[in-house]
Amino acid sequence: MNDNVTIGAISEGDEFVGYYTLKRCELKETDGLYRLELELADKSGSLPAVVWNDAKEVYEQIEKGVVVKVKGRLGSYRDKPQVKIDKIRPAEESEYDPDSFLGSTPKDPDELKRKLKILIDSIQMPFLKKLIELIFSNQQFYKEYSHSPGGKRWHHVYLGGLLEHSIGVTEICDFVASQHPDLNRDLLITAGLLHDVGKIREFTVSTIIDYSDEGRLEGHIVMGDRFVRNMCDRVEGFPPHLKMLLSHLMLSHQGHKEYSSPVVPMIPEGFVLYFADEIDSKLNAVKRISDRTRDEGKSWSEYVKLLDRMIYVKPKEKS
Repeated sequence: MNDNVTIGAISEGDEFVGYYTLKRCELKETDGLYRLELELADKSGSLPAVVWNDAKEVYEQIEKGVVVKVKGRLGSYRDKPQVKIDKIRPAEESEYDPDSFLGSTPKDPDELKRKLKILIDSIQMPFLKKLIELIFSNQQFYKEYSHSPGGKRWHHVYLGGLLEHSIGVTEICDFVASQHPDLNRDLLITAGLLHDVGKIREFTVSTIIDYSDEGRLEGHIVMGDRFVRNMCDRVEGFPPHLKMLLSHLMLSHQGHKEYSSPVVPMIPEGFVLYFADEIDSKLNAVKRISDRTRDEGKSWSEYVKLLDRMIYVKPKEKS
C-alpha cells in the first residue's frame, strides 16, 4: 500500500495511508457515544472523516491545523463520501512536505506582476498615482500581497489568490470604464487593486488558510479601509473628498450590508467595483466546482448553497 496517497487519488472503497492537514476537528456525542468528526485536506482536495474508536482520547492529541498521519478507508454516509479512520496520529515535521497542503495560483506570477505594473503606470490622477506607488513600492507589502490567498473557502483559495483576484477585478473595471467615459477610471483602478487588501491581515496561512483573531473580530473590509485611509494621510495634500470616495469604494465593494459591507454602493464607480468583484470571484468559484464535478465524472454538481442552485458541467470532449 502506498504510504502517502493524496486526497484526489482516493476512490470509494480504497484503503489508504497518507499525511493530511485537519481543516476541521470536532468531538460529537450522541446517546453517550463519542465520535470525532474531521475534514482531511491537502492541495488536491478534502474529505470528511470520522473516528469512532477512542474518539475522546484521539481528540486530546490532535487539533485543527495540524498535520496527521491517517490510515483509513473511503466509504459513504448518507450518500456522501466519508473516510472511516482506523489509525491517526500527529505527524512529525520530517515526515511531510509543507508544500503538499496549499496550492498556488495557476497564473504565472511574473505575468501577474507585469499586469500590475501596467495598471499602476496607467493611473493619471497625481494623488492616486502617488498613493498607489507609495503602497506598492514597499517590498514587504508586495511580498504579502502577492502571497496571500483570496479567500478561505469560496474563491481564489490558494497562495497568490489575492493578487490574481485583484488583477482580475481591476481589468474588468478597466474595460467597463473604457465603455463608459463618465466613470472615474483612475479611482476604479486604485480601488480595484486595493479593495481586498485587508485580507493580508484577515487570514493566517500555515498548512491551512484560517482567520486571524483580527480578521474574525473586524473583517477585511474594515481593515482594508483603515489601511488605505492611513496611506492617504501619508500623501501630502491628499484631497479629503477623493479620500472619502476611495473609502466609500472600499467599504461598499461587497454590495450589500448582509454581505458585510458597512454601506451599499452609492456612486457609479461603486456599482462597477461591486459587480466586477462578483464576476471574478463567482467565476473562480464556479470553475472550482465544475472542475471537481467533472473529475468525478458527473454532469451536475451537488447543490451549492451559496449560489442556491446546482451547476451543469459540460462533459469532457472525447479525443
